Amino acid sequence: MERPKRSRRYGYDARWWGEAPKVGPDKRTYWSTTRSPLPCLFFIAPILLTYEIGILWLGGESAEALRTGADAWLRQGLARVGVTDQWLLPLSLVLILIAWQVLERRDWRFPASTTLGMGLESLVLGVALVGMSRLVDLGFNWLEHTRGHVLALPGGSHAVSPARLIGFLGAGVYEETLFRLMLIPAIFYALRTLQTPGVVACTVAVTGSALLFSLAHHAGTPGEAFTWFAFIFRWLAGVYFAWVFLARGFGIAVGTHAAYDVLVGWLGWHL
Repeated sequence: MERPKRSRRYGYDARWWGEAPKVGPDKRTYWSTTRSPLPCLFFIAPILLTYEIGILWLGGESAEALRTGADAWLRQGLARVGVTDQWLLPLSLVLILIAWQVLERRDWRFPASTTLGMGLESLVLGVALVGMSRLVDLGFNWLEHTRGHVLALPGGSHAVSPARLIGFLGAGVYEETLFRLMLIPAIFYALRTLQTPGVVACTVAVTGSALLFSLAHHAGTPGEAFTWFAFIFRWLAGVYFAWVFLARGFGIAVGTHAAYDVLVGWLGWHL
């Protein structure tokens, strides 16, 4: 009996992620279409443009000071090799997604309603993460018998300002680009080169990228003061975002991250 073919997608069978078998040439369900690079690009493009234009509009000559951590780190890395054009980084992300679409030879057509569904799904997953943060908070309360550890996002207070909103949108795009889109495949394929089993390589890539994601929030100047609650929660959040990235695609990972940051950091919403 012929063994079923397994997906090469980070060592997991595509059926585990709800990808329906193809019907005809390339007819896909919503659940698989959202993982295609082109719908992801159309979904994140408004978020990316709002952030980049908002930074220039609100910051003026001091625009660089408003950039989020991951965005600033990536730009600093490019500056070290002499690349300083302010539009190169977002353009590079667009070209990466287009090249990915070309290499995977997927259908370039998809329903316009897909992006609406991705927005709603991102909001639901963002709310779920708010709930997870509350569970972690309750766990720390039980262990330490102290007052609640409400996770403080950078900036301290929940000031309703356009600059904060723009920053949270940028964090959703560039933190997912750095820690999920770039880091997870890099760790995974490096381990696979060393003959590491696919499931083990994927697990290490997910947990390792999540650990770096959490540590990054406490590094540099200004870095958030270290607390075990913030560190552990962000590690778990990094695993959560990685799961969303692998199971639901890059676009929804960006949307979930941005939705959570806006709900908690801008609106001050806690369950």
